[in-house]
Amino acid sequence: MIHLRPHHGLCIQQFVGRGYSEDFVKNMTELIGRLQSSPQQMIELCCRADDLCGSCPHRVENGCTSGQKVQQYDAACLSLCGYLPGQQVSWEEFRETAAKKIIHAGKLGTVCWECEWFSLCLSFHKGKTD
Repeated sequence: MIHLRPHHGLCIQQFVGRGYSEDFVKNMTELIGRLQSSPQQMIELCCRADDLCGSCPHRVENGCTSGQKVQQYDAACLSLCGYLPGQQVSWEEFRETAAKKIIHAGKLGTVCWECEWFSLCLSFHKGKTD
């Protein structure tokens, strides 16, 4: 079981090899590899530090120094996708749902407009068709 903050499901889909630190990028790359090689991998949608947070310099115990901001990202992502905290789904189901209901629906800004990586995510999609 992979524990994943809901908004991290969006980050994973738009990852371009940049991050907070070298360790963070390595961890993200490895987790993405696991998910890509096994799309039926079950994930638990958790609203606390997850498997990606392990190498993040902003991690504080089971939380984040960004606190309420990331909690809002998670809540918005769950709401738009129709999932609940703690729900377990396959990575493939979650990826497809988040892509359809958030990324391709033009609602990325609704979830993570305050994120420092938001402009990078927008540029990732510039010129792409759905």
